[in-house]
Amino acid sequence: MRLKKFLLLFLLVLFSSSSGAYAAAWVNFPTSWDIGQAFAVSITSNADYSNPVVTWMNRTINLNVEQGGAGKISYGLLGSDVRNVKPGKYKILFEFVQNGKKYKASGNIALKARKYPRENLSVNPKMVNPPKKELPRIKSEQKLVGNALRTMTTQRRWTTPPQPPLANITLTSQYGKQRVYNGQPRAGHNGADIRAVTGTSVRAPFAGTVILTGFHYYAGGSVYIDSGNGVITVFFHLSEINVKQGEKVAKGQIVAKSGATGRVTGPHLHYSLVLAGQFVDPIPLLSTSITQMLKKGTQSQVNNI
Repeated sequence: MRLKKFLLLFLLVLFSSSSGAYAAAWVNFPTSWDIGQAFAVSITSNADYSNPVVTWMNRTINLNVEQGGAGKISYGLLGSDVRNVKPGKYKILFEFVQNGKKYKASGNIALKARKYPRENLSVNPKMVNPPKKELPRIKSEQKLVGNALRTMTTQRRWTTPPQPPLANITLTSQYGKQRVYNGQPRAGHNGADIRAVTGTSVRAPFAGTVILTGFHYYAGGSVYIDSGNGVITVFFHLSEINVKQGEKVAKGQIVAKSGATGRVTGPHLHYSLVLAGQFVDPIPLLSTSITQMLKKGTQSQVNNI
């Protein structure tokens, strides 16, 4: 009798693992979060699946499938931009294919307002109201930047925590501050300004591909690095750029030197993290990991095939 029970259990396990009859999948995301802050999402399953994507803030983000625990997992980093996102509930949608069937799971994330400080700055007047002759240049650069920020590749090359871009992280202006240039209010700061004398080495927080470089009117020396799944690192006001567009870079590789180019009041490094087109605060991520971030989310089962 015991032998028959053992054989029956063995055949059941064999059938479920080979046919996927007992496969199950889950999604993980936070139900509430602060505007401007990055959060983690995931799809997990005890069986193979393919074509995982997540749609957030009108962007569809391609994820890749990796080995994780006793099954498969897809990681994502998302967020909301302090400049243009208002408090409220926003839909998030997960999709993937398993055993030839397409599955969808959706939910809402309640984005909450966060109080960010205000900052008054005095700059060259032409950096507040640029001369008409500079407007075509500014428009052209905005188009280049817009195209770069729409980059969406599937391979995850980012790992957490990221490499700090500078050896010492001392903020001179935090993410989210409302900038007031020569008395004229502007949108919240979409990055973090870090103290750095001109010529300080700047390192890539993640491995990736350089998708744009240049010396732009407002941002000065700039480098944009794509690390997959919509994760893009941005550096501004550089004095020197040490990489070229299309170049592959390793995590921790020196990509530039800090400076005081563009619209600045002094030398420093402007560091931005863009997640699927949303500029978020890059500093908290320096001291956490994707695993720790997922613990703050809620896991829900999608299917039980």
